[in-house]
Amino acid sequence: MRTSFFLLLSLVLATNVTAPELPLADRNDYTPPSPETLCAVEDFDAFIEEAIQNGYAPGAAVAIVENGKVLLEKGYGLRSVRDGQPVDAHTIFRLASLSKSFAAFMTGRLVEKKILDWEDPVVQYLPDFCLQSDEQTEQLQIAHLLSHTTGLPYHTYTNMIELGRTTEEIIPLLANVEIIGKPGKVYSYQNSIFSVIGEVAKKATGLEYEANLKKEVFGPLRMTDASASLEGFLHHGNAAMPHKVVRSGVWRQVSPSPHYYNAAPAGGVNASAADMGEYLLAMLGNRPDVLSAETLKKLGTPYVYTPVRWRYFNNWKGLKKAYYGLGWRVLDMGNGETILYHGGFVNGYRAEIAVHPKEGWGICVMFNGAASMADQCIPKFLELKKKKKEIL
Repeated sequence: MRTSFFLLLSLVLATNVTAPELPLADRNDYTPPSPETLCAVEDFDAFIEEAIQNGYAPGAAVAIVENGKVLLEKGYGLRSVRDGQPVDAHTIFRLASLSKSFAAFMTGRLVEKKILDWEDPVVQYLPDFCLQSDEQTEQLQIAHLLSHTTGLPYHTYTNMIELGRTTEEIIPLLANVEIIGKPGKVYSYQNSIFSVIGEVAKKATGLEYEANLKKEVFGPLRMTDASASLEGFLHHGNAAMPHKVVRSGVWRQVSPSPHYYNAAPAGGVNASAADMGEYLLAMLGNRPDVLSAETLKKLGTPYVYTPVRWRYFNNWKGLKKAYYGLGWRVLDMGNGETILYHGGFVNGYRAEIAVHPKEGWGICVMFNGAASMADQCIPKFLELKKKKKEIL
């Protein structure tokens, strides 16, 4: 039976699942979750439940927050079609390209500690780093890595990642790549050169990338299930296995792949719904002890215009323009409304994330199959919120 709105409201107000040491809940201007969001959460819960029952994916997990409160952290379906174990709030999924926002969050922490600066040249930390042009090499900054504005062609050496090459091995090959634009001027989505941020952070801190994530992100946010390696995935004990579709509604489990753990800043984070609830709260400013409002604004400020690829956004009603910030897509929905968003796909997983800084809500949805319905999830939630607001 679906939970009624009033029961859901009472559960939210009574729950002890709140943002850790949450300044928002203690502030005079704190506002409770909106009625339309509470209703939308109930309907979205049913939407995912029905989709999993109908075979659109083997399993899923969802986290939704608003105004400093976790409204939903839940698992659906199965971790594996082989063993039939259910997904719960602590089941980990691969986040794929949602990992890029974690790289930016970690960098923001290091900037606040004055270990790095957004405008630092990459060669300041990696003296042997070299692009085809000496001028381009000297001008390339940390912010260019995180905004896909390095001036290299679309998906440069992503094929090398698929072949198992590490970022350290790929870096020397970048000197052979023809440059298509000056740093900061041309948007061109990347995985390999984006992951150079991990090597920069390693040089600056002396820590491997996963260790930096644990120190600067996972630990402070108490993301107790999160990791950024195949070993972390395999040793967790509660992982959603990857699946491929055999035919409509029928899925086959496949072996976990090492691909993109070798480019962890671009696609190597593993996390649960419980983890993502904490992350969403932090991205919405509820953890200023971890990341300041100024840095959060920096991450979500449009850095470069990106042409809208409608095969990814054809379900988004009202989308006007799209940009890329630092680790996030920045979507202009018109009337001053901006949503930070990222989607991800890797080796049998799909994931979607969105935060609305002005309205204070965030949502993350993860699937352990390449579910085409992933494209519908964030637009569906927006639609439900809009409809409920009109009714209420």
